[in-house]
Amino acid sequence: MDFAAFAAELRGKKAPAPVYVIAGPEALLRERAAALLAESDPELGANQIRLSSSETDWARVSDELYTPPFLAAKKLVVLVDEGNFVHNNVEALRGYLKQPSTANVLAALVPTEKVPALAGACLVECRSLKPGDLQRWLSSEAQRLGKTLDRVAGELLATRGGGTLSALAGHLAKLAAHAGSRASITADDVRTLVGYQEEREVYELSLAAAAKDVAKAYRVLRALIRSGEAVQVLLWKLAWQYRKLAEAKKLLASGRRRFEVTSQLQITFYADEFLRLVDGHTIGELVDKHGEILKADVALKTSGGNEVPVLESLVCRLASPAAR
Repeated sequence: MDFAAFAAELRGKKAPAPVYVIAGPEALLRERAAALLAESDPELGANQIRLSSSETDWARVSDELYTPPFLAAKKLVVLVDEGNFVHNNVEALRGYLKQPSTANVLAALVPTEKVPALAGACLVECRSLKPGDLQRWLSSEAQRLGKTLDRVAGELLATRGGGTLSALAGHLAKLAAHAGSRASITADDVRTLVGYQEEREVYELSLAAAAKDVAKAYRVLRALIRSGEAVQVLLWKLAWQYRKLAEAKKLLASGRRRFEVTSQLQITFYADEFLRLVDGHTIGELVDKHGEILKADVALKTSGGNEVPVLESLVCRLASPAAR
């Protein structure tokens, strides 16, 4: 089920499942799903334990699940899967689901949509929102903060506020505080406080290209050029991104765990998005596209001042399913 259906189910006071796999790229939704589980039952909320997959093993998780909390009847075990914990322990989980704890609940927060089938577990999908759903989410989030968000402001915020719900929620909190006693967050508020974050972020152009979104990549490129970014600097950013994607692909192929890869490559604030981009390319594609960047570097040096068309052509090729 998706996040909205999960939230509605909990509001309906349905008894919790023994295991929830809360999976998908939106970290904010994963954390909110765990919080909703805790809020659904006072005892679960009062007796929580949070485990990080990098610091635990299945034996510890199992022990927590089968051990009742001190002076209570229920416990919520939140397992933050930083890599492949659920995948690596899928048989143990299947065994547990055949005879789960009758009181304790496991919530596994997994940063990818690709999870193994687990009969008896409840899968909660925390996917990135489609444009229409995103606008509804922004309005709902603004209402939660005691404000309304007009349509133009919502569209502007979605464009400028970054690619994740966590980033957008942070901007909304800032905008609500800025609005003060006013009931509504306006487009002018967004222009004042958010600026052109999407276009000015170091990684946005390369992420849009690597996501194979031609329209967005071209739009971000044009905005960056209008804002005064040097063409050669933009090319460097693209080269850096594709080099990191290729390195990550090779590390994953060698058996490294996903969280280890992002840690080694120092991919911090957008690790989930980065790994999705890695998954969306073959190593051959990444090598070919990095080669396209090198060719463009040579073309820029001999362009005679006609640099922008060279970069536009490159970005369109990079954002296509395969470099041409």
